[in-house]
Amino acid sequence: MLIGVYAAVHAEFRLVQELRETTERTVEARATLTKLLALHTDAETAVRGFVITEDERFLAPYETAIGRRSILFETLRTDADQMVLARLPELHRMSDAKLANAAVNIASVRAGNADDARRRIAMGQGKAIMDNIRLEIAAMDSEEASRLKTLTSRAATSRVVLERTITAILIGLALLLLAVTLIVSHTIRQRGEALNRAQRLAERQRAMFDGGVDGMLQLDGEGNILRMNPSISRMFGYTPQELIGQHNMFLMANEFSAEKSQAWLASVGAAGQDGAGRRQEFTGKRADGTTFETEVAISRVDSAEERRYVAAIRDISDRKRAEKMKTEFVSTVSHELRTPLTSIGGSLGLLGAGAVGPLNDKAKRLVDIAHANCERLVRLINDILDIEKIESGNMDFDLRKMHVAPLVERTVEAMRGYAEQHGVTMKAVLPPWPQCVVGDPDRLEQLLTNLLSNAIKHAPAGSEVEVFSNHEGGMVRLEVRDRGAGIPDEFRGRIFGKFAMADASDSRAKGGTGLGLAIAREIARRHGGDVGFDDRDGGGTVFHFDVPAVGIGSSSAKTDKPTGLPSIIHLDDDPDTLTVVASAFEGTAQIIPAHTVAEARQKLADMQIDGAILDVALAYESGLDVVPQLRARNDEMPIVVFTAVDESLRSHGVDRVLVKSRSSIDDLVAVTMGLLGQQKRAA
Repeated sequence: MLIGVYAAVHAEFRLVQELRETTERTVEARATLTKLLALHTDAETAVRGFVITEDERFLAPYETAIGRRSILFETLRTDADQMVLARLPELHRMSDAKLANAAVNIASVRAGNADDARRRIAMGQGKAIMDNIRLEIAAMDSEEASRLKTLTSRAATSRVVLERTITAILIGLALLLLAVTLIVSHTIRQRGEALNRAQRLAERQRAMFDGGVDGMLQLDGEGNILRMNPSISRMFGYTPQELIGQHNMFLMANEFSAEKSQAWLASVGAAGQDGAGRRQEFTGKRADGTTFETEVAISRVDSAEERRYVAAIRDISDRKRAEKMKTEFVSTVSHELRTPLTSIGGSLGLLGAGAVGPLNDKAKRLVDIAHANCERLVRLINDILDIEKIESGNMDFDLRKMHVAPLVERTVEAMRGYAEQHGVTMKAVLPPWPQCVVGDPDRLEQLLTNLLSNAIKHAPAGSEVEVFSNHEGGMVRLEVRDRGAGIPDEFRGRIFGKFAMADASDSRAKGGTGLGLAIAREIARRHGGDVGFDDRDGGGTVFHFDVPAVGIGSSSAKTDKPTGLPSIIHLDDDPDTLTVVASAFEGTAQIIPAHTVAEARQKLADMQIDGAILDVALAYESGLDVVPQLRARNDEMPIVVFTAVDESLRSHGVDRVLVKSRSSIDDLVAVTMGLLGQQKRAA
C-alpha cells in the first residue's frame, strides 16, 4: 500500500512538473506572439508616418522590427507547440510580405515618389497582409491556450484520481492496521490464557509431586537428583539439602558402578499406555543405615534442551512381608495336608480294592466318591505348591538335552486313560526327523499334561484331541488341538491367571484347580519360550508352547540321521509340505527342514548337505537366495525347485523345476534321487 501511495504521488509530481514546464512555454509562446504582432503593427505605423511626413525619424520602430523579428521567430520555434510550429512558416511568409511591402513604400518616398506610396497604402494591400498576420497570430495563440487548458484539465482529473486513490489506500491501510491490532490483541489474550493454564498446570503438577504418598524424584540425564518431594524425606530420612545434587544410587543399599547405572537409565523409556517407562525393585537405605524394600517406577522425560527422568519410589516392605507370610502359610498348610491326604487316599484305595473284604454296591460307591475327591484335593495342593515355587524361584529345573518325540508319546500314553473317562480319543502327529530341545523332561511333561488335561475336559465326547510337533523358526512348537466350545472373549485376557476359569461352574462340572494354565505358562517361560492359543478352524482351540530348538542341523544332530542316507535340505514355509515331503523321502534320504532363508543358511553352515529342494515364493523372501551359497559349497550339488510359481527358473542356477500343481510328491522323490544318483556316478 505504501508503495502504491509513493507511485501515485510520484506520478502526480511528474504531471505537475510537466504542467509547469508546459505552462511556462505556453505563456512564453503567447507573449512572443503578442510581441510579434506588436512588432508588425509598430512597423506598419512607422512606415505610414514616414510616407505622410517624409521624416526619417518615423522609421525608427521599423528598423527595430527588422532586427527583432528573427529573434522572435526563433523563440517561437523553441517554445511553441507542434501545432503552432506547423503554422509558423505561413506566418513567416506573411511577415516577409508585410516587410517587403513596407520596404517598397519607403523606397518610393526616398525616390521622391511619395504619392505612389500613398496611393499603394490607400489601395489597402499592406492592410490586408496585416489583417492576415493578426488572424494567424490569433489562431496560433488560440492553439497555445487550448493546449494549456487541456493540460490544466488533465492535471485536475489526475488530482481527483490521486485523492481518491490515496484515500482508498489509507482506508485499506487503516483497516489492515485495525485487523493487525485485533489479531495481536487476540494473540496476546490467548498467550495470557495459555500462560495462566500452564501456571495452573504447573501448580497442579507441583501439588501432585509434593503431595504424593510415594516418594518422587526428578533426575537429570546423569541420574543426579534435581528435585524431591516431602515423601522422600519421610521415607529415607534425608533433608532436601542432603539429597539435591547427589546421585540416585546414594539411596540404594547395594552399590553399582556408574557405568551400570547409566546403562540402566539408557534403557528407560517414556511413560505410555502401560504406565511408567520401566519398573524395578531395589533395596533402599535410610539415613540411619537401616534398609527396606522399595519399588521404583521411572520414566524418561525429554525436552528440547535436555533429558530428564521422573522416578516414583514406593515402600513395599509391608507387601513383601505379607507375600512372604502368605507363601509360608500356603506352603505350611499344603505340606501339613499332604500327609493325612496321602493316608486317606491310600486307605480309601485299599477299601475300594477289597483289601478288607468285598463292599456292597452302596458302600463301594461312597468310597469311590471319597477317593476321587481326595485325589482332587491332592492335585490342588500340588498345583498350589508348584505355582508358589515357580513364582518364588525355588523350583529346580534339571535342564538337559532331550528328544521331543519320546516326551510327547509318554505324555499321551499317560493321559489316555483320563481321555477315555471323558469319551475322547487322542492322536500324536510328529515329524519324521528328530527334534531336540534343552529342558527339564519332568517339567515339560507336566506342561504338556496340563494342556492335554485342559483340552480333554473341554472337548466334546466322541471328538479327538491332537498333539502336533513342528518347527517355528528356531523353536520347537508343540500344539494341543481340541474341538471344544472355544474361549469366550471376556476370558481371553485372564486365561493364564491363577485360579482362572471361563465359568465358575467348571470347577465342579469338569474338575480342575484353575492353576494348570498358569503353571504351564511359567514352565514354558523358564525354558525360554511361552504359551499361547488360537481359535481352530471349524471350532475349538489350539494351545501351543514354544521351546528353543537345539541340535537340529548341528553336529549332534548329524549322529541321529541314518548312516549312509544322503542329506537333503528342504526350504519351504508350509509346515504340511515339509511333513509330507519328509515322509515321502523316509528310508531314502534324510530331509533337513528349513522354514526361512536365514534358517537354511544356518543349517548349511553347520551340516554336510548333499542336495537341496527349494520353494521360491516364501512369505517375504525367495528360496533362490540360498542358491549362491549352495553352489559355493558344491557346484555339482543337485538343486530342485519345488514351487507353485509356474515360470522358467532354470536360469537361476538350479537343476530342475517342478510345479506343485503339476508334479506329485513321487515325482519330486524320483527326480531328486535321480540327480543324486547321477552326481554319485559322476564322482
